[in-house]
Amino acid sequence: MTSTSATAKHGSSSMIPSEKRPHVMASNTMNNWRDKLSLDKISGIMTWAVVAGMSLFVLHKNNADMASIVLASALYLVYIVGWLFMIRDRDYQSDGAIRSAILIMLFAVVIGIFFTVPLSFNSILMGIISGALPYYVNVKKALMIGTIASFPLYFVFTYYWQDDFVFLTASLFWTFNMFAIIMVNATVKEKAAREKVEETNRQLVSTQALLKEASKQSERIRIARNIHDLLGHHLTALTINLQVASIKAEGDVKKNVEQCHQLAKLLLSDVRDAVSDIRDKSQVDLHEAINSMAKQVPFVDIELIVSDNLHIDDIEIADALLKCVQESITNTIKHAKGKTLLIDISQNETALSFEVRNSGTIPKTLKIGNGLKGMQERINLLGGRITFSLQPTEFITSVVLPINSEQQP
Repeated sequence: MTSTSATAKHGSSSMIPSEKRPHVMASNTMNNWRDKLSLDKISGIMTWAVVAGMSLFVLHKNNADMASIVLASALYLVYIVGWLFMIRDRDYQSDGAIRSAILIMLFAVVIGIFFTVPLSFNSILMGIISGALPYYVNVKKALMIGTIASFPLYFVFTYYWQDDFVFLTASLFWTFNMFAIIMVNATVKEKAAREKVEETNRQLVSTQALLKEASKQSERIRIARNIHDLLGHHLTALTINLQVASIKAEGDVKKNVEQCHQLAKLLLSDVRDAVSDIRDKSQVDLHEAINSMAKQVPFVDIELIVSDNLHIDDIEIADALLKCVQESITNTIKHAKGKTLLIDISQNETALSFEVRNSGTIPKTLKIGNGLKGMQERINLLGGRITFSLQPTEFITSVVLPINSEQQP
C-alpha cells in the first residue's frame, strides 16, 4: 500500500495501513473542542458573562432581596444554555421546529430578565440572539424578528419600571439589532460565496487533472498503435523476406541471412513487448489527480491510501471516483465541519474498492441529498455499488466497482 498525506496547509501526517484506519480519527476530540469553542461562541459567552456579572453585581450593591438575585441568576443560566443549544452545529431531528422553540424561549427569558433586573443594557442579550438569526432565517425575517424583539424593552421599562426616557435607549438597541443582523447576514453571504468559489475551483482542478491524465493516456495509446501498425508491420515483412532469402541462399550467405532473420525476429518481439508495456502503463494516475484537488482544500487533512496494484484505464471510472472524492470533501467542509478525510483505494482481480471516511459533526440520521444522489447515480451507471453509513464520529462512503480481469496488468 502507498500512503500519502495531502493538505492545503502543507502539513504532514503519519503513514498508516488500512487495518489501523480508526486511529486516524483520534484527533476528533480536539477538533470537536475547536468547533465548540469557535470565535463566535466565545464572543457570545464573554458578552453574556459581562452583562450577567454586572447586573448581579448591581443587584447586590443595591441590596436587592435574595429571591430576586437567585431568580436573575437562574434566568441568566437558562439563557446561555438555551443560546448554546440554539446555535449548535449539529442538526436536530426536527431542526426548524426545535430551534424556533428555543428562540421563543430565549425571548421569554430575556423579557423575564427585564422584569427582574432594572438595567436596560440587558437588551444586549436580545442583540446576541438577533445576531444569530441570519444563520437560520432569511434577512427579511431576521430584521422583522429583530424589530419585534426591541419592543419589550420599551414597554417593560416604561410601564413596569416607570422609566420615562427608555424610548431613546430602546431605539438605540433597535438600531444595534438591525446593524448586527445586516452585518452577520453579509458575513453569511460572503462565506457562502467563498465556499461556492472554492467548490468550483476544486471542480476545475479535478477536471483539469482528469483531462491531463486522459491526454497522457490517449498519447500513449497513439504511440503504441503507431509503433505496432508501422514499425511492427515492416519488421514482420522483413522477417518473412529474410526467411524466404535464407531458403534460396547458399553457403556463407545463407548463414548471414539466417542471422539477420533471427535478429529481425528478436527485434519484432522487442517491439511487441514495448507496445504491450506502453499500453499497460496507459492508466489514469488517480493518485496525482486526487492530490491536485486536495491541495485546494483549506483546513482539512486528507490522508490518501492507494494500493500498489491499482490500475485504472477507464476515464469514466476515474471521473466517477474523482466526483465522489469531490462531493465527500464538500460534505466534510459544509456539513460535517470535519478536519480529517481518509481516502482508501484498493483493487483485486474482480473489483475496485473505494472508501472515504470523513470526521466531524455527524448527524444521527442519514439524509440523502442531491450530492449523495449524484454519487449513487454515477456509480450505478458503471454497474457498481455504493453504500453510506453513519458512525459516532465518521461518515463512511463505500464504493465497489466491478472490473474486467482482461484489464489487469
